[in-house]
Amino acid sequence: MDIFIHKFLLILLILSIGVQIFISCTLHFPEEIEAEASSSSSEEVLSSSSSAILGSISSSSGQNEPSTSSSNFSSSSDTNQDSSSSVSEGENSSSSSLDGVSSSSSNSGDISSSSENTPSSSSDISSSSSSIPSSSSLALIACTVKDNNETHYCSSGMLKEYGFVTYEDQTYKTVEINKQIWMAANLNYTPSSGKHKCYAQGKGNGEDTWLAPTAPGVKLNCDKYGRLYDWATAMGFSASCNNSFCDSQIKKPHQGICPSGWHMPDTSEWNALWRFIDKEIFENYEDEIYGWDVGTKLKATTEWKESSISDKGVDSYGFRAIGSGWCVSCDQLSDATGYYSGKEEEAHWWSATEYKNQYQPNDGTRAYKNKITNNKKVMTQEFEKKADYLYSVRCIKN
Repeated sequence: MDIFIHKFLLILLILSIGVQIFISCTLHFPEEIEAEASSSSSEEVLSSSSSAILGSISSSSGQNEPSTSSSNFSSSSDTNQDSSSSVSEGENSSSSSLDGVSSSSSNSGDISSSSENTPSSSSDISSSSSSIPSSSSLALIACTVKDNNETHYCSSGMLKEYGFVTYEDQTYKTVEINKQIWMAANLNYTPSSGKHKCYAQGKGNGEDTWLAPTAPGVKLNCDKYGRLYDWATAMGFSASCNNSFCDSQIKKPHQGICPSGWHMPDTSEWNALWRFIDKEIFENYEDEIYGWDVGTKLKATTEWKESSISDKGVDSYGFRAIGSGWCVSCDQLSDATGYYSGKEEEAHWWSATEYKNQYQPNDGTRAYKNKITNNKKVMTQEFEKKADYLYSVRCIKN
């Protein structure tokens, strides 16, 4: 009997413990279910928000395809302003949504709404940015000499504005070539002394076959080709410097007969011009593709005679070299010793540098010049008698 009682009490104890465990589990289970339900609800909200975001992005990118129209560049700043305001509005919506999340999970719809606005502003930014490459392509369009006009010239593929300098009542256009600023025409200045002529200008009174000094063609030639000078006159020296060295009087820079702030270019400046153009020709394969050289690039497209091996100029820098000709022994025109030649065939410009011959160290009768002709593509540097020849002058800015 006692054994039966003990077994019964043991069974009651086990049942009691089981009931307590069941009650304990039952009390906590709803909280877990509720937590799981809450987590599931949050996941659904986030999933819904993500779907809305992806849908908004897809819709926005479909509406804002990049445009290739050049007009987009001018309006891109307006687009950026719109996109900026869209970003600002999106940020405000996100802020209110975050407040809603803090206060109640029932405001999860606000999250979806603000998320939809944010990608829209992002797509606006993308749209405005896409207009920039279109504008960049405009800057890559190279100009040609055909784009030259009264105010602008094409230089190294870029359209630049002419400069201007007025000297003795005459205005000259100026051009910039690799940080050098050159006159875009030969100098037409009449000094009070020295040896200088307009092309084909004779003594008159039947003394020679050339034009009389007052003939209309004389002024026309000077206006078109510039005046011709011997070296000493171009340098502003006395005639004695044509027959001896005057390097002690040559300044750096040396103004000569050029206007104030300008000077006679020396050989180093002519060489710098040559090297720059030659480098561009080499880098752009223009020597291989077109057969161009420095002379080709500096020559004007007109004012040159045709020849059997003619090489027309392309005037790539606005320098506009023309065949201004030259005169030899112009003080002896009447006895046919002196004469003019080379109009529309040759251009010669004096340099401020004297030529020194190591084999004749005391011979100061020569100076350097630069030369371009109608039948060659190159620009050459040579030396010539200071007193015997009249050549053109191109001034360069200090």
